[in-house]
Amino acid sequence: LYQKLIAANMKVVAKKRKLASPKTKPVAAALPAATNQAESVDNSSLDKAIVDCVTRRLRSTVRIRPLPNRCRLADLYALCPSAVAARLPWNRARCRHKGVAFLEFANPEIAAKHAAVLQGSRALGGARELATSIPPVQPDSISASQYNTRRVVVSSLEGRIAASQLLELAPGAQRVRFPEAGAGAGRGRHAPNVAVITFADARQALDAVLSCQGAVVGGGKTSWMLEKIPGKPKPKHLVDRRTLVLTGVNKAMTDSRLLLALSRCTKLERRGSGVAVAAYETEAACAADLAAWPAAAEDPDWPTVTYGHRKVASSNDSEMQRSGTKSRLIVANLLQGTKKSTLLKFLADNGLKAKRLSMASDGRLALINFETATVASAARIQLLRGSAKLAGEDKLRVAYSLDQLVPMAGRKKTIGTSRPRKSTSSKAVAAS
Repeated sequence: LYQKLIAANMKVVAKKRKLASPKTKPVAAALPAATNQAESVDNSSLDKAIVDCVTRRLRSTVRIRPLPNRCRLADLYALCPSAVAARLPWNRARCRHKGVAFLEFANPEIAAKHAAVLQGSRALGGARELATSIPPVQPDSISASQYNTRRVVVSSLEGRIAASQLLELAPGAQRVRFPEAGAGAGRGRHAPNVAVITFADARQALDAVLSCQGAVVGGGKTSWMLEKIPGKPKPKHLVDRRTLVLTGVNKAMTDSRLLLALSRCTKLERRGSGVAVAAYETEAACAADLAAWPAAAEDPDWPTVTYGHRKVASSNDSEMQRSGTKSRLIVANLLQGTKKSTLLKFLADNGLKAKRLSMASDGRLALINFETATVASAARIQLLRGSAKLAGEDKLRVAYSLDQLVPMAGRKKTIGTSRPRKSTSSKAVAAS
């Protein structure tokens, strides 16, 4: 019944789109080209401003570690009063910080000076010396698509903070959410809080980041930054342009509501943890829904949508191990008392050279290592051809080291008995 309702809903949406298509065509044709060109220029300038803001912020941030267990935000500001803001990542499970802190300064030059001064010092009173670093940032590795440009994360909030206090600082904000508010006493008494502010558009969010960085809220400085989309950006050849991945899908978001926005998708699947995947038949339909997604996002809590990625076909572990041992051969059913010199001479006569040769005490089993898999393959062929010379009446068994060998003739495996095996060495055979 649920699937029938979804199918009926998709038919209704398709019918509405078909009826509305004649009305929308004249409007789209009447739009002047100058307006579209101005919008594209505005978007490119906004993306460039976002990249510049993120790059400058990363270059002006100093990482300090290891921290003593009793370190708090007040200790960090006392250590560097000129810091614009400080971030202290918190481990909610252990009710303490993660042993690392980030100090944000006004520009990269001031950050470099403080990093040099704090390097190797014990200003925080810990037993170990502080290690500071400013990670190198390459502008080519940062893009606006890595960030949710309509959401701003406000960290280092101390005490009880009301949403109205943040709304006063950020004009244009639509909603304030505290993700860790439900943690209760598990966060710890000294744990800094985090807030997520949703704006109407990306320009207002960027202006709030630039103007409110280091603003005092509740008696302490705060850090403002755009929300980063989890996960690393995928290479272009791994991007699946027939799949859209939705992150941040809450339980109140129904499938019918998602299908209204993703009207061209053929399959919608929820995978838990706030993730949903929409599949399409063509790349054009997928791109059209992705382009129309911001227009459909009237709710600030609307999920984030990105392209999916193809899975790289990885070989099996056993196959990988097998390919690594293709240069090693096991030779079984040799003549009784075969010596190393006999096998080495046989290989040399055929133009082959062994890297290492190990023989069993009775001479019936040999393990041969070669330089490459090509030489081992050629040696295997020559050994099988010389079976009559090396094995006599028995059939010579030659296999790679991970292949399963057939039990050698003359040996019977006893199961469920504790009798010792009879010795099959050359001396025992000669004595018998």
